[in-house]
Amino acid sequence: MTTSVPVPPPTVTLSPVPELRHFPDRDRYELWSGEELVGVEGYERRGDGSLILLHTVVTENYGRAGLARLLTSKVLDELDASGTPIVPVCTYVQGFLTRFPQYQRLVAKD
Repeated sequence: MTTSVPVPPPTVTLSPVPELRHFPDRDRYELWSGEELVGVEGYERRGDGSLILLHTVVTENYGRAGLARLLTSKVLDELDASGTPIVPVCTYVQGFLTRFPQYQRLVAKD
């Protein structure tokens, strides 16, 4: 059984609360606070339905505030809920999976 490690909240409070938006036509998830883009998680869909997570980017205004962590956890929670496996190519996501092992179950089995 994998140990569940709580994902800490960001170190800043944004208003409105950031929300995850999915743009499948652009192969990415975006984190928005109102009308302001906070960050992006880009992916590529494989033929088997899994997603290759390519990159995690947070805009300069929100760097070093835990918002990449929030973006990644929201994306992984959504993919977990839909039963979508992942292939973590992004080094940020790879590190996230090490810190929060409860998400390891999402990694596609090759």
